[in-house]
Amino acid sequence: MPNPQRSRAARAAVAALVLTLAVAAESTVNQALAEARHPHHGHHVSHRHRHHAGPAKPQPRPAQSKPQTKPQAGPVFADVPDRAVALGLPARLDADGVSIDVGYADAPVQLTLFEDYRCSETANFEARQGSMLRSLIARHRVLVHYVMESSLDERLPGPGAVSAADAARAALAHGEFPLFHALLLANQGPEEVDGFTTDRLLALAARVPGLRSAAFDSEVRTLYWRPWVDAAQHLYDTAGVHHGTPSMLLNGGEVDLWAHPELLDDPSALQRFVENAANRGE
Repeated sequence: MPNPQRSRAARAAVAALVLTLAVAAESTVNQALAEARHPHHGHHVSHRHRHHAGPAKPQPRPAQSKPQTKPQAGPVFADVPDRAVALGLPARLDADGVSIDVGYADAPVQLTLFEDYRCSETANFEARQGSMLRSLIARHRVLVHYVMESSLDERLPGPGAVSAADAARAALAHGEFPLFHALLLANQGPEEVDGFTTDRLLALAARVPGLRSAAFDSEVRTLYWRPWVDAAQHLYDTAGVHHGTPSMLLNGGEVDLWAHPELLDDPSALQRFVENAANRGE
């Protein structure tokens, strides 16, 4: 026959165990809820950087946290870092009627640069050496003669090189060549794409203070300076340079850029080259 006292003791023990487990479970749940409401800082940062979802009941964002952006008016172009220097440089048509001279007549060194607005190597040269060249020009250390050829149009679709050269000549006629020249090369686009459309050229010209006008726009739209573009191509074709574009003459003599490639991409090397020539009185 079962012992009544032992049965009551067993039932009491089981009840106590069940109560203990229930209390422990409630404590664990409460802790989990508390952590969900108040996660510690390190855990929050980790979730933010991994772009995980937020808490189940996210708080609304403050109104000021939403970035305010202004609508873009037209395309976005790369700028010229030293645009103030470029704006201050004098430019004029050379006595040969073709080269574009940028700089001062008292400069001890003269460089002739053969370039093509559609040539990627010309754009690379401008990106790496343009600021140094403009600095040397501004300090009366070098006078640069630009000869702008356009033969890439003969084997690539579209008239981009001719159109850009025509627009550059129009910029010279309206007193704003140096900065426009730099902007053209900074925003060239791939060689195989005819990126210099009329609309794009005019939009770039709008980045140069005072350049856009009815006369300038007409010269760009009608290729008004095409005879000059053809004359510049002839000058390049008869110059006999061996490096294509860009090529360089120092005081009339060709510089071997195959032997001195640093002149194409190292500003300090270009500066030493010009200063050494000035000191030698070449």
